[in-house]
Amino acid sequence: MRKSRTAALIAPFAAAALLLAPSPALAHDVLTGSDPEDGDTLDTLPEEVVLSFNNAPMEGGSGSAVVVTGPDGAEKQEGDLAFDGTDVAVGLAPLEEAGEYTIAFRVVSSDGHPIQDTLTFSVTEEAVAAAAPEEAEEEAPAGGAEETEEAEEDPIDESPAAAEEDAAENGTSPLMVLVGIVVAVAAIGAVVLVVVRMRNRPGSGGGSARS
Repeated sequence: MRKSRTAALIAPFAAAALLLAPSPALAHDVLTGSDPEDGDTLDTLPEEVVLSFNNAPMEGGSGSAVVVTGPDGAEKQEGDLAFDGTDVAVGLAPLEEAGEYTIAFRVVSSDGHPIQDTLTFSVTEEAVAAAAPEEAEEEAPAGGAEETEEAEEDPIDESPAAAEEDAAENGTSPLMVLVGIVVAVAAIGAVVLVVVRMRNRPGSGGGSARS
């Protein structure tokens, strides 16, 4: 009888203790990792930020956002969030400045509870410098191609026809020069012919002298 009475008295307290004890099933989802990791210093520029959770967050809606801010205060995230199981990722615009970057995120966990926090990572001067030559090399062929196209569009024509066209434009066509010479020779010949005929006419002064 005493044992049963004691058990009856303890039972309510045991039930209350079980209700008050934390249950793993009721625990909220948490961030388990990130890439870049919090506090990382990178020698290579990242192209995206990936956040990993212990359970898959709820997709879509306006309750989730990842904002990456650079040293200059400008936002660097690019595009929509990508949900892949327990991972949430967002692309990054090219990072052109060394220094500390901040990742501020807010996602809705599988139980509807919002998870939000702030992480940081840093980019070295070497990482920025290593990425710069690649961009310069990509731009160089474009300019060279344009110059080549311009050269192909404006070739130098050194043909005889082109020379005649240039001479005509300058008023010194070879054909005009040749015509002028022919006209001058014909004029001189005509004058000589007239003089000769006048000398050979009867009664001219030249004929009297010979008789």
